Amino acid sequence: MRIQGIDPDKAPDSVKPAFQKYVELFGRVITPSLVMAHRPEIMLAAGRLGNAIGASTVVEGRLKTMVSVRAAQMIGCPF
Repeated sequence: MRIQGIDPDKAPDSVKPAFQKYVELFGRVITPSLVMAHRPEIMLAAGRLGNAIGASTVVEGRLKTMVSVRAAQMIGCPF
């Protein structure tokens, strides 16, 4: 059984700015965010974690990108 994401047009106000950013970056709100938006505090915390990882300089940016692409390939992610 899969959890259905929320309707972006009915999203809680707290996640609307994040949804807008996803549309700017990806052209749409990606499915994991639609699912996590059932619990906005979890979605927003996951976003903050992603931003912290992206801003970290412990691992070279190019390597982080390569790891992200490889992980996406391994799970069949289309982008």
